[in-house]
Amino acid sequence: MHIITLGTVQKGGIDSVIQGYIDNGLFDNKKHTRIGTHAGKNKWHDLYLFITALFRLFYLCMVEKNIILHCHMSYKGSFFRKLLFIGVAKAFNHKSIVHLHGSEFKDYYASSSRLRKKLILWLIKSADEFVVLSDSWQKFILSIANRKTLVINNFVDIEKKDLKRKANQILFLGAFIQRKGIFDLIEAVSNLPGDCHLHICGAGENEKVQELTNQLGVNASITNHGWVNSEQKRQLLSECSVFILPSYNEGLPMVIIEAMACEIPIISSPVGGIPEVIVEGETGYLVDPGDVDAITNKIRYVLENDIQVTAKAKDYYLEHFSSKTVLPKWERLYISLLNPHSC
Repeated sequence: MHIITLGTVQKGGIDSVIQGYIDNGLFDNKKHTRIGTHAGKNKWHDLYLFITALFRLFYLCMVEKNIILHCHMSYKGSFFRKLLFIGVAKAFNHKSIVHLHGSEFKDYYASSSRLRKKLILWLIKSADEFVVLSDSWQKFILSIANRKTLVINNFVDIEKKDLKRKANQILFLGAFIQRKGIFDLIEAVSNLPGDCHLHICGAGENEKVQELTNQLGVNASITNHGWVNSEQKRQLLSECSVFILPSYNEGLPMVIIEAMACEIPIISSPVGGIPEVIVEGETGYLVDPGDVDAITNKIRYVLENDIQVTAKAKDYYLEHFSSKTVLPKWERLYISLLNPHSC
């Protein structure tokens, strides 16, 4: 068995998922090749990566047997790259998996031309297995392609550090883009008392973040950590008072899972797969995306009250999102693709 992983190497959720599989031993008992198809540095570098990936895949498909192509896909350029890669795998009669991560894939499909919709549906139906992150995404794919998909959750193995939480410390982890709700969050922080402090970790539209921070006069209330490594992330998740991700669109973000594991109160939005794991008042709290007043009030509520949701969130994480739960599902899928009668 030879697993070829195709996906971005740009820092973010998909890269962390792939690296998590590697670090936690999913491929230890099988041959594995990771091929980067995108890095997000610039279009010429990404074009070079894509062409290189295509030639490497052609070569491996010609010389290797029992290949399973595991494609991590979002939308736009990622979709077209995976379309070609799946075509190559089919041409050489190798098995393929499309693993959908794209939080904006629904909008991408809805706004597509008739031709692009046909290509999307061809890809969904042509892959030997199509994997999604939540029940809501499974229902969506069934509705457009009449294909039953497999739900396999993302996982992360992380534990809270033994630290005392600091009062009134708010944490955001994610890309600095409108879809993640960071600009709404900064506006909400401007309405909070001066002893509240927001820690933002990530990158993206940094200039726009700084402009809004200056405009609202909240420079002293915000610390921009940039991209943080896994240990820095664990530190912040263990010592801050509340984690918030007021997104407009999501699949099921890795950082939500990490926050559940680290027992920090969570505020997020009822989009994508999030409301399947964050239940209002039980495992966290939900606010409608774009509702700055609701974000402000919910942060204030969590900071001012003795919150009891973290224990249930941790239990849910252990039951659904640890490597011991998720990795055996991938192992069984790989085996079943090459030997359908074994499972």
